[in-house]
Amino acid sequence: MSAKPAVLDLVLSPFLVAGLKVTVQGAHLLLHNVPVLDNQRQLQLGTLVATLVYTDSQVSPPATHQVWFDGPFPCFADGSPMEQLRHSDVAGGVVAPGVPAQFYFSNKDDGWTGYATHFDQLMHYWRIITDQARVIDPYCTRPLGPGSAQVAPRTGPFRYPDACSARGNFVMVTERLADLSIAIVGLGGTGSYVLDQVAKTPVREIHLFDGDDFELHNAFRAPAAARESDFGRPKVTYFAELYDPMRSGIVAHPAYVTQANVGLLGQFDFVFVCVDKGPARRLICSHLINHGVPFIDCGMDMSLSAAQQIFGTCRVTAATPAKNKHFFDRAPTMEDGGDALYDQNIQIADANALNAILAVIRWKQHFAFYSMNWDWHHLEFVVSTMALAKAEKTEGPDAH
Repeated sequence: MSAKPAVLDLVLSPFLVAGLKVTVQGAHLLLHNVPVLDNQRQLQLGTLVATLVYTDSQVSPPATHQVWFDGPFPCFADGSPMEQLRHSDVAGGVVAPGVPAQFYFSNKDDGWTGYATHFDQLMHYWRIITDQARVIDPYCTRPLGPGSAQVAPRTGPFRYPDACSARGNFVMVTERLADLSIAIVGLGGTGSYVLDQVAKTPVREIHLFDGDDFELHNAFRAPAAARESDFGRPKVTYFAELYDPMRSGIVAHPAYVTQANVGLLGQFDFVFVCVDKGPARRLICSHLINHGVPFIDCGMDMSLSAAQQIFGTCRVTAATPAKNKHFFDRAPTMEDGGDALYDQNIQIADANALNAILAVIRWKQHFAFYSMNWDWHHLEFVVSTMALAKAEKTEGPDAH
């Protein structure tokens, strides 16, 4: 029991007193050895599963009355299914890595207003299921020995459980991004917002490439609020430390990508290119295409009108081994090509953030996190019309 965070004692102790077996697996609490009758009136054992949202200092009360169940669908003593429990089947039979389940249950007493503890939540279903099992075997719920609790070692990059994915029941979708090694080249306005989003996914590593220092103007076009003491530090160091309390695996490379080190980019599963110079873009993206590394290049092309209004576009251009011939027709790679206001060091945080969000959504589509009816490889958001133009569609077997 000493291996688990002390805060879990309050959650697990009622189960131990009752002689029950429980396991904490990531953001889920599993109650094992639940006596259940199948449709042949045979006694079997199942597992109830609830979402467990906790940190090293507190555990949140159950956010819902719903739970999962791994085992045969519970039946009454006459073999008929307990339809009052049924909500839905679990696609793929897995809720999260190491957490199998077949069914999602939804049942609550009249006047229910919430459960104070996970013990109350799970015992509600325990009683409903085992009441019928005891008709066949009155002793099936008798403890065979002292209760036991096991906390599985925490895996993945996060320093605390991903309660967002667990609460929304899309852990297995999020896991499609796990074990990826990602690079972000350029930690200016757009690149820093890309990092802000990618850091909240379970990718194994995020490598940051930028040779600039974090300066005063950067504070007004980047996520979070910087301290004055942060100015003058390498950008990649500042951002790596900013997200370190949340996750591991962020690797800082305080250098520009040049001909001398561009070979480092060939090792990654995906690269975000967020640079503002055409020649650098040409060098980096040519290398990625030649080495079969999928990537997204971001850019903004904005201008200041005579009426003192900013207009222009946010661009996202994707390239994969299956489709990349369009890239140099869509992305500016000449000296000072596009990105007109960058030369004046004018960037706008909301446009940078939008540029990054479009890129991250498209990246998540590439790895089947988001659905994608058509495989668009070029997107442009036009500020003045609030319109999103799409081009370079992949059709046929390469679309997904």
